[in-house]
Amino acid sequence: MRGKHLVACLAAVFCMGGILCACQRQENAEEARKVSLELMVRKREDMESMRLVTEAFHRAQDEIEIILNFVPNVDTELKIRAMEGTLPDLIQVNGLQARECMEFVQGGYFRDLTGEACMEQVRDDLLPYISYDGTMPFFPMTLSYEGIYVNEELMAEAGYEIPRTYEELIETACDIQSKGQTAFLFSDRDDWSVRMCWENIETARRGSSKEFWELVAEGEASFEMDPVTLSSLDRMKEIREFGQPNALQTGYDEAVSAYAAGEAYFFVQGSWCYQALLQKNAKLQLQLIPFPVADGEEQHVTFWADSNLAVSTQSSHPREALKFLEFLSNPENLEIYANAQHTFGCVEDMENVVPYADEVRNLAEQGKVVYEAVGLPGEVSRFRDESIQEILLDPSGEAQLRYLQEYTEKLREYGDDYLEMEGRTG
Repeated sequence: MRGKHLVACLAAVFCMGGILCACQRQENAEEARKVSLELMVRKREDMESMRLVTEAFHRAQDEIEIILNFVPNVDTELKIRAMEGTLPDLIQVNGLQARECMEFVQGGYFRDLTGEACMEQVRDDLLPYISYDGTMPFFPMTLSYEGIYVNEELMAEAGYEIPRTYEELIETACDIQSKGQTAFLFSDRDDWSVRMCWENIETARRGSSKEFWELVAEGEASFEMDPVTLSSLDRMKEIREFGQPNALQTGYDEAVSAYAAGEAYFFVQGSWCYQALLQKNAKLQLQLIPFPVADGEEQHVTFWADSNLAVSTQSSHPREALKFLEFLSNPENLEIYANAQHTFGCVEDMENVVPYADEVRNLAEQGKVVYEAVGLPGEVSRFRDESIQEILLDPSGEAQLRYLQEYTEKLREYGDDYLEMEGRTG
């Protein structure tokens, strides 16, 4: 009897083992059928937001897996992989105003999304700013804008009001400095940050740069003779009198940490920075206001379609990539990303939760919001960014004049390229 019992037990064990093996084979087969898509994240601070929305996508279906990837030098990585024919399936890109994005659009590396289901919910007013040569090369997720972060807690403790004009801003900065404190924090070691500060000040007054750049490209105007250009550079230099002494040795990450720690009242940056600041200090009480213009000047705030997703033409799984974009185009799903980023979304019927942008909402209601759709040709853009720090290193003004003259020459040299890009955008 014991022998029969042993045989029965062994049979049961083998049977169970067979069932387990069959289940394992089925799971492996299901995994094999699942399509994996690589999504290259452009901004390190976006990884958490992307993780949240991709996890929601994974919960909604089990046929497609999104694998997030970030590398320190995204632009170099993408250029190498484009030449190798191994671009990621999905690529986070800045808008057409960014030279890196425009170069890939012009090279035909992004799938045209015109007529795809993911574009049906995109806001109509944004369509001209994400269109190039009759195509829709990416799906817009969120908008960004530039301004000055104001630490509301520090301001309230010192009895200051949020400045509404440039004169009020300088008056407040002078008083802060007289108390031995730092009014502004700058990240001038990074050339893009210096350029952004200038752009921040200039577009607050000018609005879109499109018409002025056209005039320069056509030889009808110049940077060195333009009053808005000159006044914005003067203000860029003036506010640095109230910044930290080592601004040119301070990079973006270091500046974010210092500002989050309460080391200054004002931080000239953009909406993309809000999440990074909260990650450093969740208790921060901030407002991001447009850079104030002087008394009598018209105030603007400029928006860019700054976080977008493109489907690579080198992807082996475009159908699955489009399914992910269609998922994102649902307002409830895109809100996961936009709310984590604390910025404005690009599809209809979204509930935008942007608690630090009261002044921007007011300006939008007054029709003072403008959109920037096209940037400068690559060589012009590179010169503008890589040479701008010279202005801060030379207080005599000679470096500024040389910079502006060469900037004018560069845009005129590549004027036909700019006018062609501008003519095909929108």
